Amino acid sequence: MIVRRVTEPLIAQCAYLIACPRTRRALLVDPVRDATRYGLIAKEVGVSIVAVIETHAPSDYVSGVREFLVSTSARAYLSGETTAPKWCAGQSNDWAERVQFLRDGEEFSIGDLRARAILTPGHADGALSILVVHLPSGVQVILTGDALLPGGVGSSNDLESEVLRDSLLRLGQLDDATVILAGHTSGSSCGRSVNLPGETTLGIERRFNRVFQTLTDAAAFTSAVQERRPDRPSYFSRMEQVNQHERPSYVHQLSQPKEVDGDTFVQLLSIPRTVVLDTRSWTRFTSDAPEGALHIPLDRHFSPLIAVSVGPDERVAVICDRNQIGEITRALRLIGIDDMTGWIASDVFAMIDRSLLNYSDVDDISQHEAHRLFERGEAFFLDVRNTAEWLRGRIADARFMTLSQIPGLIGQIPRDKFVVAYCASGGRSARACAFLHRRGIECATLKGGYWPWFGRGYPVEGADLPVGSVEAALGKTIPSRTISQ
Repeated sequence: MIVRRVTEPLIAQCAYLIACPRTRRALLVDPVRDATRYGLIAKEVGVSIVAVIETHAPSDYVSGVREFLVSTSARAYLSGETTAPKWCAGQSNDWAERVQFLRDGEEFSIGDLRARAILTPGHADGALSILVVHLPSGVQVILTGDALLPGGVGSSNDLESEVLRDSLLRLGQLDDATVILAGHTSGSSCGRSVNLPGETTLGIERRFNRVFQTLTDAAAFTSAVQERRPDRPSYFSRMEQVNQHERPSYVHQLSQPKEVDGDTFVQLLSIPRTVVLDTRSWTRFTSDAPEGALHIPLDRHFSPLIAVSVGPDERVAVICDRNQIGEITRALRLIGIDDMTGWIASDVFAMIDRSLLNYSDVDDISQHEAHRLFERGEAFFLDVRNTAEWLRGRIADARFMTLSQIPGLIGQIPRDKFVVAYCASGGRSARACAFLHRRGIECATLKGGYWPWFGRGYPVEGADLPVGSVEAALGKTIPSRTISQ
C-alpha cells in the first residue's frame, strides 16, 4: 500500500493519498481547496487519483471535494449518514453522476485496496472513518478524520461526547497493528491533544492515549474530553455554512492578487469595508501601520486569525514582503477569502509619504501602570490565552476570550474602561489589541504578559503552584483563590 500524507501547516490539517501499488490508482482523502497541488503530488509519487473521499464536512477550511469533481474525472464519496450538501443536491452536471453517498458498512475497491465506511459521529454529524485494507498483504489503515487523533480525540460538546465514545469503541475493535491516519496535526482547534506528527497505530493509542483509555468508563471519558476540549473558533460556523450551503468560486478560476503602488494603496484605505492585513514584525507595525490595520504575521495562526477577523462582506488589502504573497494568497483561499483588493510590498509601503497616512495606535502598557489601573478599577483585563493556560492561573477578575472568540463576544467588552489584553508573552495580545483598536476600543497589550504580573505578586486567581514553591521562589505569599473545575 502506498500512503502519502499531505499537510497544510497553516491550518494543521492532513490529507492523504492512498494508492494500490499494482495499479497505481489512488484515493485522496479530505482534500482542501487546491486540486492542482494534489495532482502534482500524485504525479511525483507516480499514481493517478481516481477517487476522492471526505470523512466529514470540515469546519476549519473550505472543502476541496467540489473543486476536484469539476477539475478532474475522479469519483467522490461523501457521507450518506447526514444531509447532503446543497452544492451537490439536484445537480444535472456530469460531475454529479460521479458522487456516491456512503452508508455505514458499505465498501468500494480501488485496485487491490478494499475500503469500508465506519460510522463515527461525535465530532461531526454523519462522520465516517474509512478502513482501507491492502488485500494481498493484509496491511490496513484507518482514516479517522477527527474522531481519533494521535494522543487524543476530536473535540465534542457535552451532548455529543457519549456519541463520540460509542464511535471510538467501534474503532477499538480493530487490530492493534492498524495504522491510524488522522485529519489534523498539533495546533488544530478540532482537537488539541495531538502528540504525534499524524501517524500512529491502534496499539500505540491503547497504551498511551489517556482519553482512549477511559472508553470503558462513560463518566471518566466525558471528563477527559472536557479537560482537553479546545475552544471552538467563531469562524467554524461560517465555514460550515460555506461547505454545506454555498458554492464558492473554483480556485482555478480566480485571478492572482494585484500588486499596487503607494498612491493606489492609499486610495484603497479609503474604500469602505476594506481590511488591511499587516504581516510585518510587531515593531514595524507599531511604528507606522495604517489606522485600523490588523497585525497578523504569517505563521500557523494566520488563517484562523484572518477567518475570525474578516467579515464575509469585507475586502482585504495586504502589506507583506514580496516573497510572501503566494503563501498569503493560498492561506486566505483555504478559508474562503478570495477578494483581495490589492497588496503592497513592505519596501514600497515604507516609501509612502507619511503625511498621507493615519497611523494605528496600539501600544504596550507596563506592568506597573497596568497594576495602577487595576487598583483604581479603571481597567478591563482581557485574557487571550487558551483554556489550559487560563486554568493554571490568571489575573484576578480578568475576562477570558481566546483570539478566535473575540469577534463573537466583542459586545461584552466594556467601552467605558481601558482594556488591557494579555497572554503568555505578548504576541497574541498584540493581535487582539490590533483587532480591538480597529473596532474603536481603547486598549494596550500588557508588556511581558501574565508571568511578570504573577512574579511581582500582583493579584491572581486559580494559580495552582504549591504555595511553598512560590514562597521559596519569591519570598512572599501570592494572593490566590482556588477555582472550581
